[in-house]
Amino acid sequence: MFKRLQELVTTPIFVFQMGKVGSTSLTSTLSNRYHGLVKQAHNEQMLTEKQKTRILWRNRLKLPIYVICPVREPLSRNLSAFFENFCRDTGLNFSDKEWTSDELLDLFLKHYPHNVCLEWFDNSLRTTFGIDVFSQPFPTKQKWQIYKYKSIRVLIYRSDLDHSKQLDIVSRFVGQELSEWSYSNISASKEYAEIYKRFISSVKLPDIYVRIMCNSKFCRQFWSKEEVEMIKERFKA
Repeated sequence: MFKRLQELVTTPIFVFQMGKVGSTSLTSTLSNRYHGLVKQAHNEQMLTEKQKTRILWRNRLKLPIYVICPVREPLSRNLSAFFENFCRDTGLNFSDKEWTSDELLDLFLKHYPHNVCLEWFDNSLRTTFGIDVFSQPFPTKQKWQIYKYKSIRVLIYRSDLDHSKQLDIVSRFVGQELSEWSYSNISASKEYAEIYKRFISSVKLPDIYVRIMCNSKFCRQFWSKEEVEMIKERFKA
């Protein structure tokens, strides 16, 4: 009962992001220390009707809502998400055979929904919370920014930011000291860890794919021109 009351009077936190950006560890870390609601979701469909209503009424009453959204460059993010959702997207299992890098790359290009990360901010964040992150510049050197809309506060930070810095920024954003991470759902602990490590260390992607991802408004919003060129160099064949 006391916990329920705390959740009602404390500002809710929505860890709202596309997958494979370190959000599960962030949610675990917050849940261990924060007394209010901490909800992780990739899109509006993952929110309950009660949670959607709560967002609506807090906005109307001008009560704060915290949204935290880590971002990761699209090529690494898509490759990581492909391994995470290998069975779902391909209908196959890692245990079916000894997969070669060429076979995995072919499956990735054929089956993974590549545009999800490019369209996520328009299709999910903006439609759920009303924030258009593309309407203002993102400080690529700082690697984080806070956006405001009505009573909603959205913290966006890049996943390549130093982990201690991430923790400090999140702590200040939610007004709760977070002294250490509670890591979970990391690739190194997965059944595919070794094959993923080998694959990601050497994979080269088709030029057209690299150009589409790197020239997207998503990539150009959060990474500088110089950084985008470095990403291209890393993955181009």
